Amino acid sequence: MNTHRQCLVLIREASKRKLRAASGFTLIELLVVIAIIAILAGMLLPALAKAKEKGRQTACLSNMRQIGLGTVMYVQDHQEFMPYGYAYTWPGQKDLYWWQDLLRPYMQTESVYSCPSARPHATWTDRRPLGTPKPLVKDYICNAQGGAYPESGKKDWVGANGPFINNWENPSRRMSEIQDPSGTIAISDGSTNVFEIWRLEQVEGWYNAGYGPAYLGNSPDTKNPTMGHIAKRHNKGFNATFCDGHAQVIKKSTLGMWTNRAND
Repeated sequence: MNTHRQCLVLIREASKRKLRAASGFTLIELLVVIAIIAILAGMLLPALAKAKEKGRQTACLSNMRQIGLGTVMYVQDHQEFMPYGYAYTWPGQKDLYWWQDLLRPYMQTESVYSCPSARPHATWTDRRPLGTPKPLVKDYICNAQGGAYPESGKKDWVGANGPFINNWENPSRRMSEIQDPSGTIAISDGSTNVFEIWRLEQVEGWYNAGYGPAYLGNSPDTKNPTMGHIAKRHNKGFNATFCDGHAQVIKKSTLGMWTNRAND
C-alpha cells in the first residue's frame, strides 16, 4: 500500500514539473521577446514623436491664423496702414512697442504669440511700455527686410523690401504698396536668438535660390546655412502668415515670397 501511495506522489510531482516546464519561458525565449519589444518601440517612437509635433504644428498654425486676421483688422482700422515692426515713442525713444503690442487689441489671449515647439521661447525685456507683458514672447518674427544689401552682388534683389517697416519718426507702409498681398509673407516662425528680419539675405529662401548660406545677422551662417532667421521647427517646415491674412505651412520658400513685388 505504501509503495502504491509513493508512486502516486511521484506521478503527481512529475506532472507538476512537466506542467511548469510547458507553461514557462526559457531564458533564450525571454530574450527574444525583449528584443522584439525593443525593435517595435524603436519603430513606433519616431512615429509618435512626429504625430506629437504635428499637433504642435497645428496649434502654431492656429496662432498664425489669428495673427493674420488681427493684422488685417489693424490695417482696416488704421487707414490701410500696416502695423510697424517696432515703434519707439518719440521724442526720446523711452518706450518700444513691437508689432505684437500693436495687434494685442485684436488677440483673445497672449498665448497666441507663443509657438508650442519653440524651446526655449524667445523673449524681449528692453524698454517695455507700462502695462505690457514683460518679457514679451517673440517666437514669431515680422518680415521687415529692406531687400538685399548691395554688397551681396544680387542687384535684382536690392531694394526688394518686405511689408513691415519700423518707426523712426516715419509713417508706416500702406497696404497698397504691397503688390501681392496673398503671396507676401508677413510673419513667420523665427529663430529664438533674433528679433526680426531686416535684410533679404536672412531668409531661408536665400539659400534655396542658390546664393549661399542664409545670413544670421550680417554674416553668412555657415553652421546652419539653410535657415537664417527662420526656424523650421515643424517637421522640417515653418508656419507663416501672409499679408492678406491667410496662414500656411511652408517647407521651402522662394525669395519672391518675402518681397512686396508681384511676379518675383
